[in-house]
Amino acid sequence: MKKFLRSFLSGFCFSIFGIGGLIIGLIFVPLVLLFCSRDTQKRVLSGTVHYLWKAFVGLMCILKLIDIKIKNEKELQQLRGNIVIANHPSLIDVVILVSKIPRSICVVKDSLFKNIFVKSLIRRVYLSNSVSPEVFIKQASEDLQMGYNIIIFPEGTRTQKHESIHLHRGFAYLQIHSGHDIQPILIENKPSILGKGSPWYDVGKKTSVYTLKILPKIVFNKKFTVSNRQSAISITEKAKESLFSA
Repeated sequence: MKKFLRSFLSGFCFSIFGIGGLIIGLIFVPLVLLFCSRDTQKRVLSGTVHYLWKAFVGLMCILKLIDIKIKNEKELQQLRGNIVIANHPSLIDVVILVSKIPRSICVVKDSLFKNIFVKSLIRRVYLSNSVSPEVFIKQASEDLQMGYNIIIFPEGTRTQKHESIHLHRGFAYLQIHSGHDIQPILIENKPSILGKGSPWYDVGKKTSVYTLKILPKIVFNKKFTVSNRQSAISITEKAKESLFSA
């Protein structure tokens, strides 16, 4: 019975999430595009996503579906112009990170750009993981320069237990070309919920505690520009060791 109630509450939260995104996309976004300059549009819309997702995460916490623990949350709130990388254990990792990190732009899968509930908002703020590397680096570098944080899940999909870890190097090339530091964040959720292959309504029988660990930054080093490929491999290995040996 308790698991059924939690599934119902999970469905309620995701319904609110979808309907809210749809209303914002149909009413608020057109008004922003009509009355705001291009630079202001991105600032307003990224802020809108931040606060909407903050409310969604807050609702899930109030309903005891999840809980969030961060030792130094103020560090996340003060991040500016960082490449934020994280592991990806669950469906709502991106929502949690964006809710905790202001001025953030996330690299998301292309299917979200076609999702009827969030596409109008997402496509004007976030970056698709299907664009060419050149376009991605150019757009992301410009956003970093303007003080936005770029959130990337370098595994490219949700973490699979008992499988070898492979990180895509896009974030490493972005550091090489932009010169901005990398902020690794380790996400743990216990008991595990909403993992790869798990349905949105399966949130277990008790509150899942999400712990965000802010790891030491990977600081840009000019020597990395000598050989882009070898430098990217070095940065990627350092990131992998940081995230999965913490």
